[in-house]
Amino acid sequence: MQIQTILNSFLYTEIVNNQAITISEIAYNSNKCTDNCIFVAIKGTSTDGSIFIDDAISKGAKVIVCENLPATVHNDITYIIVPNSRVALAELAYIFYDYPAKKMKIIGITGTNGKTTTTFLLKSAIETAGKKVAVIGTAGIYINDKKIEATHTTPESLELAQLFKEMNKENIEYVVMEVSSHALAMHRTHGINFTIAAFTNLTHDHLDLHNTLEEYANAKKMLFDGLNNDSIAVVNADDKYAEFMIANSKAKKITISSSNKQSADYFIDNVAIDKHNSKFTILNKNEKYDIETQLTAFFNVQNAALAIAICFELGLDKDLVMKGIHESKGAKGRLELVKIKTGATAFVDYAHTPDALEKVLITCKDLLVEKNSTVEKKASGKLICVFGCGGDRDKTKRAVMGEIAEKYADIVIVTSDNPRTEDPILIIEDILKGIKNKSNVHTINNRSEAIKFAVSISSSKDIVLVDGKGHENYQIIGKEKRFFSDIEELIR
Repeated sequence: MQIQTILNSFLYTEIVNNQAITISEIAYNSNKCTDNCIFVAIKGTSTDGSIFIDDAISKGAKVIVCENLPATVHNDITYIIVPNSRVALAELAYIFYDYPAKKMKIIGITGTNGKTTTTFLLKSAIETAGKKVAVIGTAGIYINDKKIEATHTTPESLELAQLFKEMNKENIEYVVMEVSSHALAMHRTHGINFTIAAFTNLTHDHLDLHNTLEEYANAKKMLFDGLNNDSIAVVNADDKYAEFMIANSKAKKITISSSNKQSADYFIDNVAIDKHNSKFTILNKNEKYDIETQLTAFFNVQNAALAIAICFELGLDKDLVMKGIHESKGAKGRLELVKIKTGATAFVDYAHTPDALEKVLITCKDLLVEKNSTVEKKASGKLICVFGCGGDRDKTKRAVMGEIAEKYADIVIVTSDNPRTEDPILIIEDILKGIKNKSNVHTINNRSEAIKFAVSISSSKDIVLVDGKGHENYQIIGKEKRFFSDIEELIR
């Protein structure tokens, strides 16, 4: 593609040494630069890409896109100065790959918890309705039968454009993608016209990046502020931030709720939950739909209702949608039931925020009562919780999660969970600051040993919850990623 073709559709403030160049590709990592490529110097969370401009030129870059002209300017290099290099990267990527997102219906799911499960429910429902669908999210990127491992919940804008182009080749009709607050704040989804954007909930998380909950909420809100008149916003109205999310949106607004029958477009009623499945009713436009899923927990009822509302608003066959929701097993590592040798009910879950941990512990507590209930409806078994907190991540939630674990679990085993470059013992100490009564608390840094101990003290009446890693099959220690599976450790 000629550089002039790109410039005709691209917003910039200044150009230096404008030359006739045929562009071979776009890169924001100087190590991936080749002859005649464009290098976009984006600002990361810790590093400014402008320090790699000379390296990019040495590897063949002929066009540099940056926010400020570098000190050294080469006469044979074209420099394009832009207001925001991340926005520029997104715009360049979509121009270069011929706007691939426009050829598909893009569904974006945002929220603190529930994004991954909702995307997998949608995948099953849309496929069952006879459409070709791709998924982008925490658990991976799925294009037909191919799975690509994900390095971010939402890839960088260049990778998104490349993925969308590949999806075009595979005749994908629908894309269901998780949209993280990081992605929105860093403009990774800039330029995507979402057909539908949906909101699950918003609770304490990512304050290492956003500083305050208000800033975090504003980042999420960007998704809905960017919708046009032809888009649809579907929100969980039971969450206190739902109204805030859609306050300035131009999109058609659709709500789901289990608490406000009069105002909800989709009302959740008659909920029944056990450890294997959930049953509930959806009321919509004077019609009643009975739903059964293979997922437990009330929060998964909300996720399923959100997915159903999205599919109905897309105009998909309702019977096929409900069939697809019923057939879905959800996402791997999300309250996933595991058989263990002691006969206890064991779950592996991904909850790594205070709200998610609290909800999954409440679910387990309710299931424990159901499992061992007497006339007084008291649980005779124990709830054993194994969890830790990630290193180099939001430190403010550690003590809060310790407090929550103590409140709901009968036995708490605090361990490591991707300590990264932090000392895992210090992370555990941060968690323990939130626990007042440590009589039923054990600290076992080695996660394998922690899980082994949890199983050893369990009986058939108990529930063992191993939390935080979910689908992950690794531990990150230092900067090394080592194989590790909570599920495999449980069934040893």
